[in-house]
Amino acid sequence: MKKLGIIVPYRNRPNQLSQFKQHLKNFIPQPYQLIVVEQTDNKEFNRGKLLNIGFLKAEELGCDYVVFHDVDMLPLSADYSYSDFPVHLISDLKLPPGIKRDLFDNYFGGVTLFPANIYRQINGYSNNYFGWGFEDDDVFLRCIENGINIDTKIIPQYTRNTVGLEFNGKDSFVGIKNTLKSTRNFSIYTSFNISKVNSIEKEITDNNSIFSIPGFDTTLTINSFFDVYFQFWKKDLSSISLTSKLFPQGHVNALVTINNTTSPLVTLYINGIKVGSNGFDKLSLIQKSSMLYLGVGDPNREEKNNWFKGIIDRFAIFDTDLNKKDSLYLSSCTDFTLFNKEYSQNIKHYYEMLNVNGNTLMDLVGNNDGYIHNCEQVYTPVQKDIKKPLPHRRKGEFKVLPHKENGYKDGYWVNWASRENQLRYLRKYYENRSDYQKDGLSTLKYTIRNSFNNGNYNHLEVKL
Repeated sequence: MKKLGIIVPYRNRPNQLSQFKQHLKNFIPQPYQLIVVEQTDNKEFNRGKLLNIGFLKAEELGCDYVVFHDVDMLPLSADYSYSDFPVHLISDLKLPPGIKRDLFDNYFGGVTLFPANIYRQINGYSNNYFGWGFEDDDVFLRCIENGINIDTKIIPQYTRNTVGLEFNGKDSFVGIKNTLKSTRNFSIYTSFNISKVNSIEKEITDNNSIFSIPGFDTTLTINSFFDVYFQFWKKDLSSISLTSKLFPQGHVNALVTINNTTSPLVTLYINGIKVGSNGFDKLSLIQKSSMLYLGVGDPNREEKNNWFKGIIDRFAIFDTDLNKKDSLYLSSCTDFTLFNKEYSQNIKHYYEMLNVNGNTLMDLVGNNDGYIHNCEQVYTPVQKDIKKPLPHRRKGEFKVLPHKENGYKDGYWVNWASRENQLRYLRKYYENRSDYQKDGLSTLKYTIRNSFNNGNYNHLEVKL
C-alpha cells in the first residue's frame, strides 16, 4: 500500500485545526501522516512555501504521495487513494454564509494530490507567492511545462476567414456616435478575440473595455480573471454587473439584450450561453454621452482609460431585445453577413471591420460611420478548436468552515499582496513558461523554530 502524507499550511486557526484533525481521523481509514506546517513570523502568509516544507517532511517520513490540504476544508465525500499523476479532489463545495468561491474548471487549489516523484519533477510550488492566491495556478503551469499527465477540454471555434481591427492596448479605439435610448429595447453584439488582459500595476484590478458608453461607464469588459462582464447603472446610480465566469479562450461572441417593458431586464450571453439576467427600474446615463467607443472605456480620460488589447471583427446594434436562439446563432455564425437572417430587419447599426475607408469604419445599415484611431486591419483566418489544459478531477464534496474572506471581495482584492501575485502569475501565463528550474524545492530557505509529533501527527513551526 502506498503511504500518504497530508500536508496542511497553517497559521492562527486553532479551532479549525482541532476540528480538522478529528474529522480527518474519522474519515480516512488508511494509514497516513498528518503534517501541519505553521508559519510563525510576521510576513504575509506563503502557502506554496509552507507546502514545500511539508513535502520535505513527508519525504523524510517515507510518504509515496501527498495531499496538500487547506485546514478550512472538511471532506464529506472524497477519495484520497493513490494516483500516479496530479489530481484535484474537489468537485463540490458547501459554503458558509458570506463566503463566495467559484469552482472554475481550471481550479487547482484547496485539496490537491501529487505523487512524490512528480512533485519532485516540477520542483514543487513557487516560493514567491506571499499573500492569498495564484500559487496553485503557478504549480499547474509547472505541470503543463513538464509534460505531466493532465486533462483537456475542447473549446469549439465558430469562425470564418475575415478581417478584424487590431487594438494595441495603448491608444487604439473606434469612436461611434451614441444613438441608444434608455427607454427603448435594444441589443448589442460584439465578436472579438482577446490577445491579453492589459494590466496596470498600480491598479488593484484590471478592466479592459471591449465597448463602452463613458461617464459612469456602461461597458462590456474583460477583467483580470478573464471574466467577460457587462456593467450598467441604474437610476439611483448603483451599478449591476453580469459576469461570465467562463474562460473566454479563442473567439468570443457577446450579446447584451435590454428589455424596457413593464418588467425591465438586462441579459448577457457569452458564446451562446446565458450568463444571467438582472432587473432594473431605469437605465441611467446611457444617453448622457454623445459617443460609444470600441476598444476603450473613454480615450479622453487622463487615467483608467481601460484600453483593450485584441481584435474586434464585428459589431452590431439591434433595435429589439434578441433571445437565446438568436444568441446561439450569432455564436456559431460563420456567414459573411448578418443580413440573411429573420432578425436582419432589426439591425440598427452594423459594422464589419472589412469595410474601412481610410480612418472611417462604415455603417452598413444606418448613417453612423465610426472614426478609427490607431487600429490596424488584420486578416483573421478560421481558427482551429482549442484544447484547453485542465487538472484531472475526482468527485469530492467538501464543507468549507467559516472564516474571514482574505481573497477577492466586492470586485477588489482584500490585500494588495494578492494583486502582486496575480501580476507575477500573468507574466508567466502569457509567456507560457514558469521559472520552476530557478524557484521551488531546490531553492527553499526556512528555519524550523519548533517541531513535535504524536503518532501520525507532525507539527512544524517555521520562519520563512
